[in-house]
Amino acid sequence: MLAALGSAVGLGNVWRFSYVAGENGGGAFLLVYLLMVLLVGVPLLLGEFALGRSTQAESSTAIAKLLPVRWRHLGLLGVLSSVMVLAYYAVIAGWVLKYLALYLFSSTHRLSDPGFATAFEAHIAQPVEPLIWQLMAILLAVAVITRGVEKGIERINLVLMPTLGLLLLGLAIHSVSQPGFMQGIHFLFQPDWRVLTRPEVYLAALGQAFFSIGLAMGVMVAYGSYLPSNQRLPGAALSVALGDALFAILAGLVVFAAVFSFGLDPAQGPGLAFVVLPEVFANMTGGAIVGSAFFLLLAIAAMTSMVSLLEVQTAFAMKKLGWSRQRAALVLGGLAFVLGVPASLGFGVWSEVASTGGRGILDLMDLLAVELMLPLNGLLLALLLGWVWPGKEALQACDLHTGRLGQLWLFLVRYVIPLMLAMVLASSMVSG
Repeated sequence: MLAALGSAVGLGNVWRFSYVAGENGGGAFLLVYLLMVLLVGVPLLLGEFALGRSTQAESSTAIAKLLPVRWRHLGLLGVLSSVMVLAYYAVIAGWVLKYLALYLFSSTHRLSDPGFATAFEAHIAQPVEPLIWQLMAILLAVAVITRGVEKGIERINLVLMPTLGLLLLGLAIHSVSQPGFMQGIHFLFQPDWRVLTRPEVYLAALGQAFFSIGLAMGVMVAYGSYLPSNQRLPGAALSVALGDALFAILAGLVVFAAVFSFGLDPAQGPGLAFVVLPEVFANMTGGAIVGSAFFLLLAIAAMTSMVSLLEVQTAFAMKKLGWSRQRAALVLGGLAFVLGVPASLGFGVWSEVASTGGRGILDLMDLLAVELMLPLNGLLLALLLGWVWPGKEALQACDLHTGRLGQLWLFLVRYVIPLMLAMVLASSMVSG
């Protein structure tokens, strides 16, 4: 369960949630996000856990067991989604490791002397150094995966998840002393109801729920196959989804308290963690320690999610191709690195040829994954859970009964979730 929560809690909670919430109105976005977690996240997560445990297989094989022969390759979409996300996720994880090293070795003057925005842009524009940090992030994930589930994934999460929780709690407590704490509270918990008239807020909230929890990437199906038979799945799904949301909210408090303390704009976009917060830490008493703790928090969050994404692909290669765990982890880790190279170089030597509509390769990969591949795979998964899998079998696998709770789950996966995801896909197609 710690591994499953570690998979859910990642850069999406700290880095992505903060800037997406900042761009979409704070409190109003948080309300919609929590609604999406309950209406979409928990039911689909429960279904993925049940699918994995009942078939004792990774996602592609698990889906193939339920589908007619001609549709059985649809399960590959989840694996491909994990490949796409891991490729650009490692690029961002490399940035995090670079900044963590700067804080740990008291080299933050390399950020402040040229200016924080200039320093960040100069780093990501380099052709070689970001690739080295990206490779380090991949190698760390590969090292964990090669040791297996119990000795690798479970053991590292037994250490990293409590550490992550303590770091986040410590930073949240520290943020109370910041002058902008109450302003951050108001921004995050006092909704501006006018924001709810903007359709993009709902799309962003649903995309954030998918990305943050790790839905439709095969991760939770794989972890479901490792869950024991005596584990009650409804409680497990609710715990992971709400635990993931709690991490995001605490991270938001930390980030927005810091941002408002120095009169900065919370709608800073993806650069919030790498440009705005280092500037805040530089002007804060004890900022070097707080900055080190923050980037250590980000590094741990990135690593637990990368391990989970690579495990999906490794389990697939072991089952379908007959590869050893070590070979699968090394080859697929190498593939993730190669696919991530254009995303990294898209900020520098390939920036002119890579930019499309003002977006770089990494942005396009994120859009393709979060607004197309994940909703599409989620839609197919909901249809599979609600219509292909016989209702009684599905409810039994989910540890639900035919009572009101079971009927509510069936109603959500049959009607509500497909409709919402179809609307997301239609909106993505219309907006190009």
